[in-house]
Amino acid sequence: MIPYEHTAGVGWARFFAWASLGLGAASLAVAFLVPLAAEIGRVAVVAFFGGFAIWFGLMARSRFRAIDHPVSWAAVLGTVLGILTMVVMAYAMLALIMAIYYGVLLPMAPNWIAGISNPGVGIVPGVDV
Repeated sequence: MIPYEHTAGVGWARFFAWASLGLGAASLAVAFLVPLAAEIGRVAVVAFFGGFAIWFGLMARSRFRAIDHPVSWAAVLGTVLGILTMVVMAYAMLALIMAIYYGVLLPMAPNWIAGISNPGVGIVPGVDV
């Protein structure tokens, strides 16, 4: 494991900032473009990567502050995108649970139920995919 004092420079701070931005943008894109097939596990994985975007952004902020450098816009934007992904996936989880188990339809993105392999089981009523 690399000790903290070896990762305190501006290079590592920039690495964490850009990694946060990349993970935040990718996880938000996956949340709206990749078929989740009404599977709760897939929603959790996307939220997990949104959490990694937040973590990388906070790691970058702490390293920028440690060297008295202004915080990078990439770190801030990556953290915001990660938080947005977590919020969207929390809503997706709620919408899918309500639709599958209780039959209550909440507005949801079409890709959240697209790609269901067994269309007769656990499908949202009234939606033909």
